[in-house]
Amino acid sequence: MPFTDINGAHIYYELYGTDRPGQAPILLIHGSTSTGHTDWHAIAPMLASQYRVIVPDCRGHGQSSNSQRSYSFKELAADTAALIRALGYERAHLIGHSNGGNVALVTLLEHPDVVQTCIPQAANAYVTQSLVDREWTLFDPERVAREAPEWMNQMIALHGPTHGPDYWRDLLRLTLHATVAGPNYKPADLAQVQHPVFVIQGANDKANAPDRQAEFIAQHIPDAELWVPPAVAHNVHLEIPLEWLARVLDFLERRGEAANDALYRLRRAHYADARSTLFDVRAAPAPAPDEGMKLTGRVLTPEQHQAVLAALPAEPVTDEIKVLLNDEAPWALVRRGVSDVRRTHDTLAEQTTQILLGETVRVLEDRGFWSLVRVEHDGYIGWTRTQALQLRDRKSVRAYQKSANVLVKVGQARAFDRPAGATPQVGALPFGVRLPMIETRRGWAAIRLPDDRVCWVKEADLLPLADRPKPNAAGIAFTLDLFKPFVGTPYAWGGRSSYGYDCSGLTQAFWDFMGVSIPRDADQQFRAGKIVKGKPRPGDLLFFGGDDSSLRDTRHQRITHVAICLGGDEIFHANGSTWNIAYNSLNPASPICRADLRKSLVGVRRY
Repeated sequence: MPFTDINGAHIYYELYGTDRPGQAPILLIHGSTSTGHTDWHAIAPMLASQYRVIVPDCRGHGQSSNSQRSYSFKELAADTAALIRALGYERAHLIGHSNGGNVALVTLLEHPDVVQTCIPQAANAYVTQSLVDREWTLFDPERVAREAPEWMNQMIALHGPTHGPDYWRDLLRLTLHATVAGPNYKPADLAQVQHPVFVIQGANDKANAPDRQAEFIAQHIPDAELWVPPAVAHNVHLEIPLEWLARVLDFLERRGEAANDALYRLRRAHYADARSTLFDVRAAPAPAPDEGMKLTGRVLTPEQHQAVLAALPAEPVTDEIKVLLNDEAPWALVRRGVSDVRRTHDTLAEQTTQILLGETVRVLEDRGFWSLVRVEHDGYIGWTRTQALQLRDRKSVRAYQKSANVLVKVGQARAFDRPAGATPQVGALPFGVRLPMIETRRGWAAIRLPDDRVCWVKEADLLPLADRPKPNAAGIAFTLDLFKPFVGTPYAWGGRSSYGYDCSGLTQAFWDFMGVSIPRDADQQFRAGKIVKGKPRPGDLLFFGGDDSSLRDTRHQRITHVAICLGGDEIFHANGSTWNIAYNSLNPASPICRADLRKSLVGVRRY
């Protein structure tokens, strides 16, 4: 059995797996009154399929001695650092559970030079009064003997052979004094951490969840990741071991060494919003040792590609990154009235937005039935059906857009193959689309479609682009009058057409009709608009939501809804509550008041 002497203690440890050149091992730290084997015997062999795994008994636990009968998190952290060095490693991935999570966190703060990554689970960064009150009762030896004999017998079995049958009482007292004394880290302390950190805590963890310890740690450590699985208590790794294993291994793969962590931080800082960018790059050792690293994956723009190379250490690179939005990316016009854009190339995937007839996209990837596109007017990215697109060169796309001289001003303008209305209908043109009118004949207008077909619609359904309303009081009033007949139109998640809008799709369409381009989603619109501090005017957008409950910093707002101000307290919005477009009021005296929205108003924006 392997032992090593460090800091005056005889430390027992177990080893799993084999060393891999250039790869740091994983060191698993157990919780209080337990042992390394008891806490990790089910997990360590699974981690060992990809990593060398070290599982020690902390001093005074299991087979590890503690001649001084001392116990503090700083002392155990010093032992952890010394053990890593004693076994011949420069750094290790630290994973600690409960008090072991505290040890991992303290090691990260006090001995950062031995840490590769850190995963504190069920840890606390500071001591609360509720924790003190709980621990004095929990670790009282007399209470344990009287009310929890199973726990007492377990401690005797685990620690008695090395430390004596009555040692469990001393262990409880040592544990109590350690847990009520620390750690006591402030936000400024955590902000100094530069290592990759993955914080885990069960949502039903009675020890740490009430004080939101995991959220506090993750919020204040730069670029830390957080996982709070629902309906899980204190022992996440034992309650849902397979999901725990998958998430931990994914974290280590993405951020377990310097190059990939640099890529993660670059993405998080500049390219995190998958709605408007693509950034999926991984680094791995090149096949030959003298070739440095190999880069694979894809980015959206050449600028992102250059940012990747600048963020990595100066060493040889085999560059296989694919840039999607380059000069070769095809241009296309939307040839259908409305085409859905989905998160993935699957009919059952979430609809994130829509593209409308005549709008321009860039084709980033063609997979036959589906194409990955970027919508040019708002930068949104997603998958749409390839047949909805008319591929054209850049020059002809620009020419088509320049020739567009009318807007559809009704919900749907019925389109026919001849200027009569009795001939077969060939489709419908949705509200707000901008298209070229090439001829008029007795109240009918000929429209050239993106595939160069011609259809005929009633001239009265169109508004000449020269008469487009301006974004002033008169233009807003005119546009509101056009939108009012949409009351009752179905709410559609991801919708931005007169067949069905979501809240931000409606507000985007409203402002677009006046020639003002605003972002697609409500949170983006909230950030883009001019702050209105006084009384809102017609056309202003009202945003609803509240403080992000995952953060203590209340400056972060969670935007969940947006509505158009009609003046005073009246609003016009597409909402999921009634599942349609509706009028409502924020005035409590109004019969159409939405009290929930009145309470959750975050701010007003003007464009």
